Amino acid sequence: MTISIFATRLLSARKAKGMSLQKLADVLGGEYNKQLLNRFEKGIQKPNSTQLIDISKILNINSDYFSKPVRFELGEVDFRKTLKLNKTNQERIKEVATDYLERYIELEEALGIPSSLKFTPQSVSVNFDSIETVAEKLRKEIWQIGFEPLASIVNILEEHGIKVFAIDNLDGEPLPDSFSGFSKIVKENIGFIVFNNHSTIPLVRRRFTLLHEFAHLYLNLKGLEHKQAERLCNAFAGAVLIPKQTLIETFGSFRTNFLTNELLLFKKKFGASLSAIMYRNKEVGIVSESYLKYFMIEYNQKWRNLERNGYEGQESSDRFLQLLLRALAQDVISESKAASLNNMKVAEFHTFLERMFDENSHN
Repeated sequence: MTISIFATRLLSARKAKGMSLQKLADVLGGEYNKQLLNRFEKGIQKPNSTQLIDISKILNINSDYFSKPVRFELGEVDFRKTLKLNKTNQERIKEVATDYLERYIELEEALGIPSSLKFTPQSVSVNFDSIETVAEKLRKEIWQIGFEPLASIVNILEEHGIKVFAIDNLDGEPLPDSFSGFSKIVKENIGFIVFNNHSTIPLVRRRFTLLHEFAHLYLNLKGLEHKQAERLCNAFAGAVLIPKQTLIETFGSFRTNFLTNELLLFKKKFGASLSAIMYRNKEVGIVSESYLKYFMIEYNQKWRNLERNGYEGQESSDRFLQLLLRALAQDVISESKAASLNNMKVAEFHTFLERMFDENSHN
């Protein structure tokens, strides 16, 4: 364990727990004080074995974490919708997400699987006039799903080289709705999306967030102001989620009125919010701007708080776990290494595998 690696890892682990140096010193107690921990974190002093064990226990992390080389840092992250997400929690999410991505990449490297994207990131040119064409090409030629509903957006993204991290809590405390997600290109060719998967956020909104963040990885947004880029990503996400051809086939070419049940049936099939469906109807010319405004008034009064109902899909991926079990079965990694990659102690990993077997054998 080099002192510089330990220093970097200690800072990351402390931020992941949302602790200040003083708070960590207070919890450790005894001989520990802020000045000592600051020397550790600055790389001025190296902890002895007892101190390393103490710090590992308090931060609830395996001691070998502190000796792993640092592969990358996320750097600046553009969190979306963060009015109530304080800086401490932003840092916590970043550090937890970075740790997950490091473990994911390490697992792929052990199996000899490339971690790079299957497309050139942030390279596809688009404007509001070409969105429909670009979205259709993505569905038909790249994802090869035509105009079918997106059963699992997470699975599609991971199949195309994007690592997706679903997070819904920090040490048991639920994440606020004020955090929806972020995306990042790491080391020029690794795509990473983090999204808030807490059940208080309607699944249809989480699905839209995933596609919005994908847009940030896929589209060339250089030179655009932040608000314009966000609008473009929203429009692209809507076009990918709800194809123009499908809308016209379902609802017709022009409408001046809708039954709510029409929209609910479409939502059930395509996993889109009622508001997203109606915005798409406006974008493709099925409804007018004035009807959209009328609908959104009704929506905000009657439907917004009911969006958690009406779509029964699931947004999760077993890819990381599948690769982990494959590596373990083929003796590519040891059981202790598998536990570490799954962010568990060996005993916890045993229990986890037994519980997973019991659940699957009864289904």
